[in-house]
Amino acid sequence: MNRFPLIFACVIIVLSACKPTVKEEVQTVAPPPATIRDSIDNPTPTLTRIWTSEAKLTTSESVFYDTTANVLYVSCINGVPPDKKDGDGFIAKVSLDGKIITLKWVTGLNAPKGMGRTGNTLYVTDIDKVVAIDVNTGKISNSWKVAGATFLNDITTSADGVVYISDSNKSTIYQLTKGKVTPLLSDTTLHGTNGLFADGKNLLIAGDGKTYSLDVVSKTVKVIAEGIPAGDGIEKYGDGIFQSSWLGEVNYIDQKGKVSKILDTKNAKLNTADIEVVENKNLLYVPTFFGNTVTAYTISPKK
Repeated sequence: MNRFPLIFACVIIVLSACKPTVKEEVQTVAPPPATIRDSIDNPTPTLTRIWTSEAKLTTSESVFYDTTANVLYVSCINGVPPDKKDGDGFIAKVSLDGKIITLKWVTGLNAPKGMGRTGNTLYVTDIDKVVAIDVNTGKISNSWKVAGATFLNDITTSADGVVYISDSNKSTIYQLTKGKVTPLLSDTTLHGTNGLFADGKNLLIAGDGKTYSLDVVSKTVKVIAEGIPAGDGIEKYGDGIFQSSWLGEVNYIDQKGKVSKILDTKNAKLNTADIEVVENKNLLYVPTFFGNTVTAYTISPKK
């Protein structure tokens, strides 16, 4: 989820003042078009909508596919603003056909956002701490307060079990390993550090306007794409990348760094927060934030 600039702060104030009306409007918004193609001449992947969940996933921020349990976890901030310690945040468990299995599977969180799993533990960011949840019981098993953090956002886990965490306000990447959270990289040029994806020895990072690749060993950073404002979720797909813009877009980045828009729900007033791609099933899941839903799309692979 993107940091909230001045213009979005104004939106929050309006939403807070008129919450019942806004909620009604969101729930009656027509779903996005079923098929979206950027251009016939540009052979990027295309999306076909297959379902949208019930609008009960209040302020849905992130979706995570649990390959072991074969279910989706959806982090729900619930009350806003998204950095308020109000204790009403929760995680829902949703089936792959969009049915809500358990709405409040995990409760007692403040503003849960990014998620990642290693072993039997689901890790979740919660403003200034990382929370560990036992996936077998749905109970919080541990938590780590991150010194200096103010807006922990996304999480990704590597093959060797390292948990990486972004702080959007601090342009900082942390790592959780051996039971301790330590800074990996702090760089103010990584403006709006948000989405993370562990790709071998590299971390893909969605920033505000730029997409980066970070070598976690040498800590060198390079820009791999530009032009996606309010960067949010980021996922590999084949030899390309899917990246959402919180404003209501999903883009595809090819190997050369070319950006192609493949989904635009701005007119429907639906945001596109921290997406999830299940490559072997050719599926994309999009949390709609104020839409209070998750929408699933099939991906037609690049020819």
